[in-house]
Amino acid sequence: MTWYLGDLIPYMPLLLQGLWISIYISVLSFVFGSVLGLFAYLAKASRWRVLRGISGAYIEVVRNVPLLVVLYLIYFGLTQFGVNLDPLWSTLIALTINNGAYVAEILRAGFEAVPKGLREAAHALGMNSAQTFRYAILVPGIRNVFPAMTNQFILLFLFSSVASVIALPELTNQLLRVNSETLRTFEVFTVGALLYYVVSSVLAIGSRLGEKRLFRW
Repeated sequence: MTWYLGDLIPYMPLLLQGLWISIYISVLSFVFGSVLGLFAYLAKASRWRVLRGISGAYIEVVRNVPLLVVLYLIYFGLTQFGVNLDPLWSTLIALTINNGAYVAEILRAGFEAVPKGLREAAHALGMNSAQTFRYAILVPGIRNVFPAMTNQFILLFLFSSVASVIALPELTNQLLRVNSETLRTFEVFTVGALLYYVVSSVLAIGSRLGEKRLFRW
């Protein structure tokens, strides 16, 4: 058997379409998951024991259950209760739930890493609580979480491949389809790996450049 990519050329639009769907669901899931993670973090940091308990349970359960199991519960399990979701919505919900738990922990670690001396200095300068949070906690906290949030988005993009098991036509699903039609397994998945690698590398490089420009101080 020889290495030959010619058979894949007619399928490149299909693969690029699958790549676009992977990026699309990753972006939406990251945005919604970040909002969910922010609320989970605020609940866990609150003074209300009930909120802390609910948030802590959500974070621990989601972080210790495989994403694929969550996806199966949403796509297949909810049908027992008369809830039928298509592959796109099932994937978005599963990735959002998964991302929210990790974002909550990223935010917790990032904001708790802000030195207490900054808060004391802000109070010494006469800042109120809102000003202290904005200038002494929020800005340094965002700098702390920025690299981790970028890594989380890259992982979310890679994890989106699990949607192939419920026939969402994202990149991995299209790779399986092309492989079944061409039988060029090594070539097909090598191209797929390169596409995943290129997007992830662009995101990583963009993150480093953005971090240098946004946090020059």
